[in-house]
Amino acid sequence: MTFSSRIRRELAHRHLAHADDEEWSLVSFAAFASTSGHIEETKGGWQLTLRVGKKFVAPLLEAIFRTLSLKLSQVTKGKRDVKYTVFVPHEKRPFLFFDFHRWIEETEEAGLEPIFAAFFLGSGVMSDPTGGRYRLSFSPSSGGAVGLMTRVFKQAGFSPTATRHQGKIHLLFSNGEEVARFLLLSGAHNALLAFEETRSERELIGQVNRQVNFDDANAGRRAESIARQLEAIAIIEALRGISSLPPPLVDAAKARLENKGASLEELGETMDPPVSKSGMSHRFSRIRSIANSLAGDKLAEH
Repeated sequence: MTFSSRIRRELAHRHLAHADDEEWSLVSFAAFASTSGHIEETKGGWQLTLRVGKKFVAPLLEAIFRTLSLKLSQVTKGKRDVKYTVFVPHEKRPFLFFDFHRWIEETEEAGLEPIFAAFFLGSGVMSDPTGGRYRLSFSPSSGGAVGLMTRVFKQAGFSPTATRHQGKIHLLFSNGEEVARFLLLSGAHNALLAFEETRSERELIGQVNRQVNFDDANAGRRAESIARQLEAIAIIEALRGISSLPPPLVDAAKARLENKGASLEELGETMDPPVSKSGMSHRFSRIRSIANSLAGDKLAEH
């Protein structure tokens, strides 16, 4: 089962429990109609045609029809979807021309759940986050629905991106925080947990990789620095002898020869008295400077 199918199953089952609530069903129906419906005005009202997924969404929509006492004119069942034709009389005009803006103002985030659930069940799809991409998109059946959905999303604090593919406009979310918030507000809580678990794992892996790369870079720089120190000591030993150096530099050179892989901090701890990292760095800088003077350009200044 795809990640999108898991979300649809969870949302459909969750919202089926609210289908006997008339207000909840009204808001859900209006959201379905705006994203997945085709409306034609007829005598005494409107004829609405809805095409939805057969497996999870159809039972929810049928329960909503019963709660709202809407009469089905025709039902056409395909292999994967179902097409419903339902008559909406004039007295039930708000079912089709719902004031989403006012509803959200009155109910705030709590009222977004039936809207967002219907948006996804009617036109949403989400990529599997384990693939490394966070992509939640909506492809409503009518171009006019894009504007409505965009306004609803923006009123709720989202920033959808409109894209065009194969002549059709889609709304896209690719930001992990917005995807997570949508799953939360739509009621897809199990999907949210799975999404956040995957996102946390990927972020942890990313942090580990960055730390490994950082450590590798540091190790490389330290190896280069030690190589330059040993080369400088070798030049001084060959041309004049280490004992010709001032006592603090002799101690530093001998410590490096005895501990070729040690860091400056570790070498500093072997000094008597102990010397700081910056102090040891200064000593080796002087050693390299003396080696440069003895060998001319043989050792480049770093």
